Amino acid sequence: MTSLAADMTDISLNPVMVSFRGIEGLGRKSLAFLFSTQKMMHYEIVDEHPDAIQIIDIDSHPGKTAWENLQASGLEQKPHTPVIILGCEPVEVENGISLQKPFLPRELLAAVESLAAEIRNKTAPPAAATERASLPDISFNTNEPETLIHIGTTPDVNLDDPDAVAEVQYDPGQFLAQRMLELIELAATEKKYIHAGCCSVVFYVDPHLCCIRTLVKERNLRTFGALPLDHGAFIYHKEAKLPAKIESQGFSFAYEDFIWRMILASSRGRLPENTDLDQRFALQHWPNLTKLLPFPHLTQISATWSASAKSIREMVEELGIPQRYIFVFFAAASMMDYLRPADASSSQTAPLSAPKTKPENMGLLQRLLKKR
Repeated sequence: MTSLAADMTDISLNPVMVSFRGIEGLGRKSLAFLFSTQKMMHYEIVDEHPDAIQIIDIDSHPGKTAWENLQASGLEQKPHTPVIILGCEPVEVENGISLQKPFLPRELLAAVESLAAEIRNKTAPPAAATERASLPDISFNTNEPETLIHIGTTPDVNLDDPDAVAEVQYDPGQFLAQRMLELIELAATEKKYIHAGCCSVVFYVDPHLCCIRTLVKERNLRTFGALPLDHGAFIYHKEAKLPAKIESQGFSFAYEDFIWRMILASSRGRLPENTDLDQRFALQHWPNLTKLLPFPHLTQISATWSASAKSIREMVEELGIPQRYIFVFFAAASMMDYLRPADASSSQTAPLSAPKTKPENMGLLQRLLKKR
């Protein structure tokens, strides 16, 4: 495989610095041990550092004091101060994440990695548009420098070793993207707004403008895609109209943009579990690369898979790039129905009411839009 040094668009694997506030004794030792046992990321526990992710337990007096001091110092004026607030009651955190006790270790790790990715994205160098310029039939705006999204640090593995492959797989059903896809389809069918609540925030599926509306800012959106979903706390219901605050102050994300972001955040360079590495897949529909978050090698992967049907194993061998970029593309493109098994007939995937207009060239979201 290509070495990390040769991957000029990749991001150096610097340690993720973490500091604790209001966490002492056994709790501190337990968290330190948790971070020390992680294979995918190198963590360093520090007392003070401007780039450290602060984990604050506000149920303790020192932690509550630290949080109040941070707020008093003007957290709103320090958007690069990443914080994770732990507590029995959820709190609103403008530039961080709130985890309500009890939480699972994987939820804390996902929160830390999500904030670490935001830090990397802010410090990553602009990406050159040379690779994109060589591809036909795609128009890109090169007037502004583009920063590639950091999708994770998942290492290359031996694809002939089942145990190693299992280490880089995940269950998409445990994250927000899959549930939101289901609600998008429900909203398109019912022609009603869908209110979806999770992680102390609310998302509204708008079938009329084909978008997701929310009060969550774009820079914080990744967090809710990366955190494992608490299915017991996830609620949704239909509504006749949008709340006034959502209409006047909310942010809007097109279906494809929102789902793409959510899948990149949950995959983090991993494959959906039970993926057949030798099954050949064909790219039925190009992702709209002018409107979706880019990551290293995105256009190269799209062009290669568009040229002919290939398996994941063949893609890895042919491209010689870090596996995580192929894995995350597969995770997103397959869930969004851009990629399908090469031997699957169009009748197996097209909706019963689909018009006779080449349904094999439409992705899931395109077919949903067609129902309007």
